[in-house]
Parts: sequence; C-alpha cells; structure tokens
Amino acid sequence: MNTSMTFAVIDVETANADRSTICQVGIVRVADGEIADEWETLVNPEAWFDDRNVEVHAITESDVARSPTIPDLESELRERLQGVVISHTSFDRVAVERAMSRYGLEAIPAIWLDSAAIARRAWPERFGARGWGLENVARFLGIDFTHHDALEDAKAAAQIVIAACEWTELDIDGRLGQIKKPINP
Repeated sequence: MNTSMTFAVIDVETANADRSTICQVGIVRVADGEIADEWETLVNPEAWFDDRNVEVHAITESDVARSPTIPDLESELRERLQGVVISHTSFDRVAVERAMSRYGLEAIPAIWLDSAAIARRAWPERFGARGWGLENVARFLGIDFTHHDALEDAKAAAQIVIAACEWTELDIDGRLGQIKKPINP
C-alpha cells in the first residue's frame, strides 16, 4: 500500500431536520494510516431542537446554550478540514456546507470522499447494493463505538476507511481516482 493515508474525517449531529443546525462536531485526523488527532465540540445551532433528533443523539438545547456557534468555530473548522475530508454518506458534508452558507461564510475548500462509498467498493458483495450505514459496516468490521456521538462516529468512519484501504491495497490517492467510476455490486 502507498503511504498516501492522511485525511480528516468529520461527523456532525443536528438539532432538527434542517442540516444546517449542527449541534455537535467530531473530527479525527488520520496520518499515515493511524488516528493522530481527535477533536469534538458541542455547537449552538441557534435553532430549535426536534424531539426526534434529541432522542437519537441525546443533545438538548440546554446542553449547547453556552457553546460556540459555527461562525465562532470557522477558523478551527478550516484548519482541521484541509485536504481530503471524509464523511460517512453525504449527510455531514452537506450539513457543513449548509451551516457555512446559513451564516454567509465561504465554503471550506476540501476534497470530499464518502466512507460509505469506500466500503461499498471494498466489499461490494456485502455493501454494494444496500446496508452501508455506519453501524452496519462497523459491526461487520468489529469496530465498537457509541453511535450518534459525533467523535465516536468520526473515529468509526476513519477505521472503516483504514480497513478498506488495507483490504484493497488502495490508498486515498487511489480512492480519489475511483470516485467517477461506477460501483459494481
């Protein structure tokens, strides 16, 4: 395997169905195929909390009342989300884009990859057509984590990407070459 195994992984939780209402961010940095840095923060989305979302992640409006907002975190996010950034499905990428736009902030110029698509390509017989949710893929790989905690989800997605790259002997540069090719389940 090549040594191009440096990337960031992000996961977010939202206050309601509006993806711009980020209430928690977890980011891990992978360097040379190993998790090298972890960062997590609650975020005040300046929005209402839907009971359904709270039921999923257990973060409430009072939990984030004194937390920073996305504009407060802009420089931190820009610093941590450089180069290749991975999220499990497009949910987190879209949430970050919408949150930045909601506050009139410039988009983060990252190169985005999807760990669900990476898992689908690594194990097409298992995840090619369906079942590529974070919890399902992590269970298949024996990754133990607390689902719907942004940092835990980011670490799980990072471990999925590392495992897929090891399994296929294809690094992140190789993954970038694959993104325009169809997935053959």
